[in-house]
Amino acid sequence: MNSKMSRRAVLLHSLQLPLAGAAFVALQGCGQKAETTSAAGGGAVCADLNAMSDAEQSTRKSLNYVEASPAPSQVCAGCSFFHPGPTAGGCGTCDMFSGGPVNSHGHCNSWSAKG
Repeated sequence: MNSKMSRRAVLLHSLQLPLAGAAFVALQGCGQKAETTSAAGGGAVCADLNAMSDAEQSTRKSLNYVEASPAPSQVCAGCSFFHPGPTAGGCGTCDMFSGGPVNSHGHCNSWSAKG
């Protein structure tokens, strides 16, 4: 049996592992839970539900938080509980979620106009 490999076989084998790794990384994001996807004017998705505790997720659900407000006049940026983030990405924090991340264009049932 000849133990030599052709140059083509070596190249094919050397590409299989990196391609498989890239496919794995690309598919990794497919199964992740995310907050409601951004709608018109919604901007970025600011919260990673997988990184939150069950209690944090439960609070968001009970207050019906969404990343894009159905009422343009009631967005997180206009709420007294909202604090803008350090970057201009549209994300900030909310007192109702113990300082957790929220989208400035988002909305929840505890929305209260800034006074």
